[in-house]
Amino acid sequence: MATNLDYDGDIAILDLGDDENRFSPEFLDEVDAQLDAVLAKGAHGLVTTADSKFYSNGLDLDWLGAHSDQGDWYVGRVQGLLARMLTLPIPTAAAVVGHAFGAGAMLAIAHDFRVMREDRGFFCFPEVDIRIPFTPEWPR
Repeated sequence: MATNLDYDGDIAILDLGDDENRFSPEFLDEVDAQLDAVLAKGAHGLVTTADSKFYSNGLDLDWLGAHSDQGDWYVGRVQGLLARMLTLPIPTAAAVVGHAFGAGAMLAIAHDFRVMREDRGFFCFPEVDIRIPFTPEWPR
């Protein structure tokens, strides 16, 4: 997994990757570093997208299962990324080219604008169906 940052003029284009783009700690670090670079360069806007059948499949449940003692820290990191995207001081757009599930869908809705392919992908919050409540910190 590797994110990629490119530019079209003054617009930053952040490709989340070509896998499921789950929110592992490494993925969260990469995205945060890319957002730092976008702001440092003075981009006038940001588009996020992906190069696979997934925009983002959300939480890295394998990592979380193996590190259950770090659950609070992990959820805080995820919420930090979502809050950062919500408050980024430039316009943001999510180009959702494939599946966006759970926290991946939350990342998309944390942008100012969203577009999604009509012919491919699902956008859903499975937490509703499996009765996992959203934390009080999200959405605020």
